[in-house]
Amino acid sequence: MEEALIDLLKSHAALTALIGTNPTRAYWMRAPQAIARPYVVLQVVSSIPDVTHGGPSGLVGSRVQVDSYGDTYGSVKAVARAVTGRLSGFRGPRLTTTFDGIFKDAERDEYEDSAAPDKAFRVSMDFLVWNKQ
Repeated sequence: MEEALIDLLKSHAALTALIGTNPTRAYWMRAPQAIARPYVVLQVVSSIPDVTHGGPSGLVGSRVQVDSYGDTYGSVKAVARAVTGRLSGFRGPRLTTTFDGIFKDAERDEYEDSAAPDKAFRVSMDFLVWNKQ
């Protein structure tokens, strides 16, 4: 599922226009140090296999957090909108994963207020991802 989600993001022209293509700045768990913004970081918050009365269905439900980082509020909101446009409502195969549905569940605006001079704006979103491997 992880590789398929990154592939979905990398194939979305509206998003890659904002976060680059070589490399596409979309990462799992954390971005490399000193990477140019804007960029996106994904992480699985929770994941549980679906079980029916007949046993495991093969379907997995996951909550995936997608954090967009940028130097300005406008840039980070543009990235968040592009991510939402690509993921929310998506159904279908991607690489070795079949997505039964991806749905945006929540969005939070934040500001990284640290002592560092390069403070970042962040939009944190939760997506409910239903898939079969």
